[in-house]
Amino acid sequence: MRNYFTITISDVHGARSYSFKQIFKRFAWLLFLSLLIVWAGGATMILWLSSEAKEIESQHLNAVMDYEHTLANTKSDYIHLTSEKRLLEQELAEKTKQAEFLDETLQGLEALIGTGNSNEEPEKAMEDRVKLVQLGALGKSLMLEMLPNGRPVLDFAGVSSAYGWRIHPVRGTKQFHRGIDYRGEKGAPIITTADGVVEYAGFHKKSGFGNYIIVTHANGFKTHYGHLSRIDVKTGEFVKKGQVIAGIGSTGISSGNHLHYEISFVQRKLDPVPFVEWDLQNYDSVFEEVKGVPWGSLSQAVNARVQKVEKQLLHRGVSLAENSAN
Repeated sequence: MRNYFTITISDVHGARSYSFKQIFKRFAWLLFLSLLIVWAGGATMILWLSSEAKEIESQHLNAVMDYEHTLANTKSDYIHLTSEKRLLEQELAEKTKQAEFLDETLQGLEALIGTGNSNEEPEKAMEDRVKLVQLGALGKSLMLEMLPNGRPVLDFAGVSSAYGWRIHPVRGTKQFHRGIDYRGEKGAPIITTADGVVEYAGFHKKSGFGNYIIVTHANGFKTHYGHLSRIDVKTGEFVKKGQVIAGIGSTGISSGNHLHYEISFVQRKLDPVPFVEWDLQNYDSVFEEVKGVPWGSLSQAVNARVQKVEKQLLHRGVSLAENSAN
């Protein structure tokens, strides 16, 4: 019986004894110890989870406090910005009234001196308009002498290619044509469209224009003349508006006799059409059609020259009206 142990259970009905082998006793102890370890591990896990929950709750409370603080600041900023917006709207309303009054005044001045334009774009700079209305007849004439205007040919025979995209007549590829091609007989006279200095006069292989002339004009403008049959001026020579400088030809990459004519402002090619149509009777159109040119500043510079001429004439005892009439 050494390998057995006995458990006796007594109740009102008597006592009962149960015998078990020792191995069951050991199993019972192992089961007890296992349950004890599980309970201890569970208790430890519960304590750890409780600690983590408290930490998360603390972080949540801090986040809520930060949010409420940020919300309060945002409301304060919104109230401040709303107040600033009202002030700016009031100032804008006042400035708008002033601008409308100045616009009406300028329209009156423009109508008085013949520079008005009923279709004037709203975004046109007010400063440029003020400068433009300062020019009288003498200033306009001076502007038309300084800057390119009119046709570059004496005998107009039509246009073979306009400014814009086209199929190149020789290469057969689609290219952007940066000028106007004028038809004409070989040797027909070509004239400069404004006073200037010849920057280049000679054969220009790289451009494909053959015999080529570049004339530099005032205030950053240049005119370009290509495919010439002959060149009548030299580099560095001063030329007057309307002076014959070359003859129409077909040198360089060309499919026939014509003049390739370009206008550029500070190295940017411009559509020549508004300049070709520009004269005293059609004086204001170029300011609306040609963008990217500071017309107001140019007019102001011309106006300064006119005032200088006026002072010189007054010193000589000659009135401006008399001088203009002559």
